[in-house]
Amino acid sequence: MRTLRKYIISETLISISSVLFLFIALFFIFDLIQGIADGDQLNAGLMFTLLRSALEIPSWAYELVPLSALTGTLIALARFSSYSEYVVMRSAGMSLKNLILTLSVVAVFVSFITLLVGELIVPKAERMLQNITVSSAPEQHVIAQTFRSGHWIKDKSRIINVARLTKSFELSGILIFELDDEDRSVERMIKASSGIIDENKWQLSDVRVTEIYSDRLIRTASPFLSLNTSINPKILNSLLLGEEHLTYLELEGYIDHLETNGEEVYRYKSAQWSKISHLVTVFLLVLIAVAFVSFENRGRHVSFWIFIGILCGVGLYFSTQLINSIGTIGRWPPAMFSLIPMFLILLVAYFFVVSRERR
Repeated sequence: MRTLRKYIISETLISISSVLFLFIALFFIFDLIQGIADGDQLNAGLMFTLLRSALEIPSWAYELVPLSALTGTLIALARFSSYSEYVVMRSAGMSLKNLILTLSVVAVFVSFITLLVGELIVPKAERMLQNITVSSAPEQHVIAQTFRSGHWIKDKSRIINVARLTKSFELSGILIFELDDEDRSVERMIKASSGIIDENKWQLSDVRVTEIYSDRLIRTASPFLSLNTSINPKILNSLLLGEEHLTYLELEGYIDHLETNGEEVYRYKSAQWSKISHLVTVFLLVLIAVAFVSFENRGRHVSFWIFIGILCGVGLYFSTQLINSIGTIGRWPPAMFSLIPMFLILLVAYFFVVSRERR
């Protein structure tokens, strides 16, 4: 039985890996063609276009794993059915329950790899993708200029405005309002031409400070000023990349920062649950593949059931995305709109498998 389990696990993993490789290859070719058509090669050469497309691969892999897991598992199970291997497995004492438990090992492994890709590889690839530039023009290095007035950030009793922020976290056009803790009135205003972020300190240059009192203003100037702040490079990365590009831990840190400053965190908690939902989806799609392969009919209707299974998997994926969007707009509890659709499809698949096993 141990040998049989190893065979099922290895064949299923090979099938999933093959499908994922084909999907990524298609996306890579299409993206490369689009990059060439957009004229990127005219600015920085074909190597830049290839590098940019290569750095997109981890993100594609992360997004395509659910569909690849379902399709690959369906193909592996269909092959067992077509070649009568499943009949031999049943004769050797493997029940449908044992098959599902064996596929659970595959599901856990694929989910774990997905977690590693999403939390370790994708962020690094996106940082590298963000850092590569088409030309050496200064404008190409600017990664933060969200509004005409720049970026607005809250840091406890400070409200910070940064006109421009480069990929190396160099600041320019800095304006800081420091508020009184009691009545929230402005008690000090700091202007700086430029600055550099060094962990929890901002090193400001060409600084002008205005102290605001009830009866007077006091202005001073200084070539340099060191400012302690909780806005470090990690916080800025979270602010600039958007919640969909952050890892779970980065989201957790940014949520703590927002809660400390009394800001809204619903969107970022929804993003956290979306990442959990993604892993659960990968796990379930491997298991529900069993419901869409007709083992007792051998080769008959196998292609039909593979098509139905893929269709259901794609429908589940897109319906989950749709419900996530609707739930975010309606401000439903993130756990509800992230996990309920998958448990419903799992329940349907369970009854389908049980009814088939009884026959």
